[in-house]
Amino acid sequence: MAVYDVLASYYDAVAGDASAEAAFIDGIVARTHPQAVTLLEVACGTGGIITSLTDRYQVAGLDISPGMLGAARAKLPEKTPLYLADMSCFRLGVTFDAIICVYHGINHLLSFTAWEDLFDCVQEHLNAGGVFAFDILTIGSLRSAASGPKMIQRFGENYLHLTVRSSGGAVFDWNVEVFALQQHGRYELLTQVIRTATFPPERILAALGERFASIEVIETDGGVDDDGENRIWFVCTKPPSSVQ
Repeated sequence: MAVYDVLASYYDAVAGDASAEAAFIDGIVARTHPQAVTLLEVACGTGGIITSLTDRYQVAGLDISPGMLGAARAKLPEKTPLYLADMSCFRLGVTFDAIICVYHGINHLLSFTAWEDLFDCVQEHLNAGGVFAFDILTIGSLRSAASGPKMIQRFGENYLHLTVRSSGGAVFDWNVEVFALQQHGRYELLTQVIRTATFPPERILAALGERFASIEVIETDGGVDDDGENRIWFVCTKPPSSVQ
């Protein structure tokens, strides 16, 4: 079973409104590539971001979790392309004006080789002059989360318990417990361990510089929704000519 399949039916309720994040992404794309028409989100999850962008772009989504894609299919226009694939090794046979990876989805790739594989896939699937925007959680943010207490969140009649723990080096495990209220009044416990990793921004910049024409770095404290996370955004453009 793919990571997040267990949690797919509860993800939107926990994550909340994605409109602010979508507006932030739209601003980046509009500023860096005003003529963009087509947009792919890798690690799209339940499609909250691209659902908010359907009035601006011809959107598509890619994710490794069938459960998350099923939730996305239910909310997106009928003919929206959704691809079941690993974000580090996809071949879609189509290119896009913009590719995004939001909510630090890239942190789910545990080796830097896999990060570089994603960069290669993105570069191959971008049109000339296209833009690639993604964000990461920093090592400081992950260490802070790991040193803190268990996070408890109520959504509806259900509860989320989240504990972050270091698994050595720059790898961290997110231990997720969802207590879901059932019709008979008892709670069902759903558990998932989500492993993430991060790498130094300097190393990421060097790898991006080998593949893209320009790179902008945006540092945010608390992200766009003031959730306390320290995130870094990378905004990369492909050369206007396809000749590298």
